[in-house]
Amino acid sequence: MPRRGIPAILLVMVLLAAGLPAAAKYIPDPIVKYQISARLDPGAKTVQGSETIEWRNHSGDTITELQFHLYLNAFKNTQTTFMREGGGTQRRVKFRAREDAWGYMQIRRILVDGEDLTISMEYIQPDDGNRNDQTVLRLPLTHPIGPGGQAKIEIEWVSKLPRVFARTGFQDNFFFVAQWYPKPGVYEAAGQRHRTQGGWNCHQFHAQSEFYADFGTFDVDLTVPRDFAVAATGVRRSRTENPDGTVTYNYYQEDVHDFAWVAQPESQVTIDERAFVAQERVSEDEYREWAEKTGTSLDDIRLDDVKIILFMQKEHAAQATRHYWAVAHALKWYGLWYGKYPYETITVVDPPWSGSGAGGMEYPTFITAGTVYWPGKADLTQGPEGVTVHEFGHQYWYGMVANNEFEEAWLDEGFNTYSTGKVLERTFGPNYSYEYVLGVPVPARPWTKIWVPRYPWKGVKQVGIGQYWEWIPLFQQYGRTRSFWDYANVDQVQRNAWEFFNQRSYSAQSYAKTELTLRTLEELLGERWPRVMRTYFQRWRFRHPDAQDFMAVVKEVSGRDMGGFFDQSLNWSSTLEYSVTFHTGKRPRKQGYYDENGEPKLAGSQPAPAVGAPENVESEVIVRRLGNVRLPVMLNVRFADGKEVRERWDGNYRWAKFHYRNRPAIVSAEIDSDFDWKLEVPRTDNTALAEPVRLAADKWYLRWVVWIQNVLMAFSFFA
Repeated sequence: MPRRGIPAILLVMVLLAAGLPAAAKYIPDPIVKYQISARLDPGAKTVQGSETIEWRNHSGDTITELQFHLYLNAFKNTQTTFMREGGGTQRRVKFRAREDAWGYMQIRRILVDGEDLTISMEYIQPDDGNRNDQTVLRLPLTHPIGPGGQAKIEIEWVSKLPRVFARTGFQDNFFFVAQWYPKPGVYEAAGQRHRTQGGWNCHQFHAQSEFYADFGTFDVDLTVPRDFAVAATGVRRSRTENPDGTVTYNYYQEDVHDFAWVAQPESQVTIDERAFVAQERVSEDEYREWAEKTGTSLDDIRLDDVKIILFMQKEHAAQATRHYWAVAHALKWYGLWYGKYPYETITVVDPPWSGSGAGGMEYPTFITAGTVYWPGKADLTQGPEGVTVHEFGHQYWYGMVANNEFEEAWLDEGFNTYSTGKVLERTFGPNYSYEYVLGVPVPARPWTKIWVPRYPWKGVKQVGIGQYWEWIPLFQQYGRTRSFWDYANVDQVQRNAWEFFNQRSYSAQSYAKTELTLRTLEELLGERWPRVMRTYFQRWRFRHPDAQDFMAVVKEVSGRDMGGFFDQSLNWSSTLEYSVTFHTGKRPRKQGYYDENGEPKLAGSQPAPAVGAPENVESEVIVRRLGNVRLPVMLNVRFADGKEVRERWDGNYRWAKFHYRNRPAIVSAEIDSDFDWKLEVPRTDNTALAEPVRLAADKWYLRWVVWIQNVLMAFSFFA
């Protein structure tokens, strides 16, 4: 503590002169502060590390034990929970049990406030009791940490990197070092994320789960061979050459909850540093537009400049500009909608092969993207544009809002999928994922990735046909996939990540259904929606919200209680699906007794009016609710004379009938013509026509011809 009487300005000058980091920008009193020193051994595929952690007890509880994540132990053997659940396949990559495929993390020594507690360590399995799983470590304390107290934790460990498989590991001399250090779990006090009592939240590493950790400060020294290039979370502060032929890089970052890095020989990569200059990318009109829509002042909505670091494979160097522009667009639109990106840098890593499992992953200020083979100029759904925008977007929902992805994955993955689609739509247009061949929309991706089309209601053994052809404006990457159709009713969205039926159901709920839910909610709330989303982000960034916190913001900002909507879309295993049909027939001839001047009189056998005359037509429109989600539906009915009738149905019962007399015949009936209910699948039965449109059948036929032609061309390559 400084002596009394020293002027405050002098104290500040002394601190600055000493080169000490200033207080964190957003979290001045973080729960964790890391000082890490690590050395990469490329031959042994190991990282030798030591870390000092200052851990603060922000709760009012007395802490009698610490818990740590040891994620790399998920790759230790075939009996870990991760390997059991994943079945040996993750991120579309098949695990091959080679000698160098396995990985682990071994703690050699752990001290708390100078006391060696290594002998007290024990592995626990809070989720499934699998005794072979060692991804969570429990450390009983001999001296409990009281409310507001702190502990100094010192750990020495070694991490054996697996062959790149799921988010981490090596491939030849490329090292993606992620989830590589012992990381404390999150101690949640009573009331935090609506807990009823305090306790550790430290789940095992599951095949379908991602991560949850406290925000803090990272001061990291990375030692690698001198001919290796490095990219990492945060800002590089120094580079020091060592006598043993290695070099040590220091990286520093505040207000983040994780740290990852890559290393590779300099001869194999190109590092391209560019700048996002806000003044050049955002106009004054755009600032004013989104300030008004989000209820934000012009000063608060302005964006900062950001350094974009592109770590590219040399053979992919020509793709650097595509990665750069994808990040620039994301910085602009995420910033205008939710809030400016608060960090100095964003690093984009292009792995040697995006299909290895290293591509398409996010860590604070650091993402991996990837270049696919033969990337077309409009291959936006797969990469590099689509995947780069998506992984950058995780800086907001995973990185800053930082919900618990073990328990509520949709609050990150779904929110980010929604946001990714909006950015790509703004940048490349509403049908950004299509090319057009003879007027037929074809997904803009390498043809080798095109699935066999699937028809809406039938299939031929294992080959489905048709739903691929439901050509509506496709604004999302996941919402119209076959997997979503197959699994939309299997699970509810609000569920622990490892408890979903399988990986496809996890994806269908956490990505696709959440995105469609947010799209539908956007239509329901209209002009209030931008304020809802920005308020949620601004209020909960650098904290750990849950679903109830988001719903509370929706209610507060919109002024509407959407509890019923959330129950149906998030807590039920259901879909939104309606259909419409109609028929038009002749009215029965006037026969029998009818009152005339108060007396029954037998009607004559007069000839029926001419066919098509209004008085001779009686029509009925039937709207049915085929799914369990109930939302009001708008019905548009068009008659032969060109006039229309618009009806509203509350959608509560299973069906409704609308009758029309003394009108011309019905030409068409359509429900949700404005496409408000994005959650609805399928939409092929939303329109009924008196006369079929042959153009649709012609397009389907041409679609098949194009697909078959591509297959034949592929075989001709080997002829």
